[in-house]
Amino acid sequence: MSKNRLTWISLWTVYLIWGSTYFAIAYVIETMPPVLGMGARFLSAALILALFITFRSGAKELRIARPEFITTFVLGCVTIGVGIGGLSVAEAHVPTGIASLIIAALPLWISIFRTIAGERLSRRNWIGVAIGFVGVALLMKPGSVHPVSGPSSSTLFIYMAIILIGNISWALGTYLALRFPLPKSALVLTVYQMLAGGAALTIAGLVRGEKISALFHGSSRSWIAFAYLVIFGSILGHSAYLWLVKNAPVGLTATYAYVNPLIAVALGSIFLKEVITLNYALGGLIIVIGVLAVVSSQNRLALEER
Repeated sequence: MSKNRLTWISLWTVYLIWGSTYFAIAYVIETMPPVLGMGARFLSAALILALFITFRSGAKELRIARPEFITTFVLGCVTIGVGIGGLSVAEAHVPTGIASLIIAALPLWISIFRTIAGERLSRRNWIGVAIGFVGVALLMKPGSVHPVSGPSSSTLFIYMAIILIGNISWALGTYLALRFPLPKSALVLTVYQMLAGGAALTIAGLVRGEKISALFHGSSRSWIAFAYLVIFGSILGHSAYLWLVKNAPVGLTATYAYVNPLIAVALGSIFLKEVITLNYALGGLIIVIGVLAVVSSQNRLALEER
């Protein structure tokens, strides 16, 4: 198979799988405890991926230095633990499409952290950040979104803010990751990151009062969605993304940041009957435009530096 065909297969794998994870999480938390459910998801994915690496390359491949383990552990807690934990709790009230659009603002927050660290951003990048934040503000405006479970506007805002805080945490972890020692193998990094995140979520779920026994009382639909998240969302989707990072142009790979929300919004509208209001549509469109401007600005800078 040609590299060009593999590139497009991998790209659409990331588009469809990562865009559908919000939809799958909504089905999991229908009958399963949200935080423990996501903890079990990442622990299962880490175990499966670790077994794959062991059979392929031997157990020695999983050995990493202590500084690398510490960095990866912290990274997993900050990104998966805080980011996915907050998302799983909030999706009981926040439409999946809205959640995906708030998370799509990740490049905007990374731009802020780059500025705090002293980097100079282009005017186009700052314009994109400003546009994106206008979209986020419009989405979070009271009355812009129809809640899933009927809470008040103030309660819905709190849950949307939880997703936003989780996204900022993920952005901080992403920004800091390359500044500390990490395992050379991307798959090994993924194993330990998911292991740490899964452990953090499991502990948080137990502290929150969720019961492990409740996992086994989930409906068939929840279990199917859980298996989908483990095999496709956490393993296949991430593997396709890593292949793109190594083999495809960065500008093409980065398009997932503004394609995934479109897929999430469509799935939420069709299968979960989520209502798309005018502010929802405008806010989402503005966020996508802002992210597109930021990503394209960074891609242009990377090309100029080559």
